[in-house]
Amino acid sequence: MFSVIQKILFNAALFLAILLSNALIIINTDSFYEFEFNKNNTSLKTGINHNDLFIVVDNIQDFFNEKSNEKIQMTTYINGIEKNLFNSKEIRHMIDVKNLILNIKFFNYLLWTTVIVILLIKISLSKDKILNTFRVIAKSYFIYSVSILISALILLALSFRWIFYFFHIISFNNNLWILDPRTDYLIKIFEEVFFMDAAILIGILTLSYSIIIFLSLNSISKIYIKD
Repeated sequence: MFSVIQKILFNAALFLAILLSNALIIINTDSFYEFEFNKNNTSLKTGINHNDLFIVVDNIQDFFNEKSNEKIQMTTYINGIEKNLFNSKEIRHMIDVKNLILNIKFFNYLLWTTVIVILLIKISLSKDKILNTFRVIAKSYFIYSVSILISALILLALSFRWIFYFFHIISFNNNLWILDPRTDYLIKIFEEVFFMDAAILIGILTLSYSIIIFLSLNSISKIYIKD
């Protein structure tokens, strides 16, 4: 059996690893941006046509995934006139965001390493069959993750603005993230509702994976025992 500390550490590490992995996936999922831009009438609000919005997204994704900061210094057509899209404050904030993402990626590698190490230790010390061990672990994680995710999704739906505010306070050591929606295109393109939908989708994906992991291992275990 898992010790209490080992169980808590494993469940927390796996939960965060899946959650952060989903967040990183969403950042690079074009279909999510397309859905949000259509839903929020982003092209109409910004004066940037649909195709140019996706050029902006591609540049931002490249910026996040490359060492160079060149891609964030871009121009685009706004109401038919070519302009610099982001001002110096927005660019500096995006560099902060990029550094945050890099830290998240590194932390995520550590989390997955922790999960694998604990699993290997559990398997090596367990007297049960490996499949049954996985089933017990999956059940424990399922209860843990579902409890947290349901509470988190309810909280997000009720008070996302405050959560979003405190996320920025904790994540950044400056006020560059405080932008003006009247003049700053970063916040015009990526409105608060964009991030709320992203957070809810990440939560739903993480919840789905928890259910899939539990049901799959539980079903395989039952078939194995019957055989």
